[in-house]
Amino acid sequence: MRFHYRHRRSQIPVVNLVPLMDVLMSVLTFFIIISMTLSQQRSLEVQLRQNVRDQTQEMTLSDLKNQFVVNLDAKGQASQKKEPLSSEELQAKVRLFLQEHPQGTVFLQPDPQLSYEALMQKLDQLRTIGGDRISLIIE
Repeated sequence: MRFHYRHRRSQIPVVNLVPLMDVLMSVLTFFIIISMTLSQQRSLEVQLRQNVRDQTQEMTLSDLKNQFVVNLDAKGQASQKKEPLSSEELQAKVRLFLQEHPQGTVFLQPDPQLSYEALMQKLDQLRTIGGDRISLIIE
């Protein structure tokens, strides 16, 4: 018994590159869109007070029960009722206020010229004492 083998000429396989290029372009487009989306910064524009608060606002704030208002000037110096406070005095007064008023809130009112870094340092310093009972007054 004899088998006849047909000899085929070996052919070079044909690779269709069009689907591969479609996939690569899709992936490239995806990464371009994602990188553009992630690189855009989204920020919240907050304007601090532009004018000195008037007497009616001061009366309203001081009339409310269970609150403690701390003013910060442009240099970061804390004061209460126009009396300057050192950092240690401020911390002691805030601790005492929060102990005496369990439902009380401490409000920090910064000057518009105060730098963001100084404001956040003071806010963090007070939040270590009072946690979520420390708030920032902005307008």
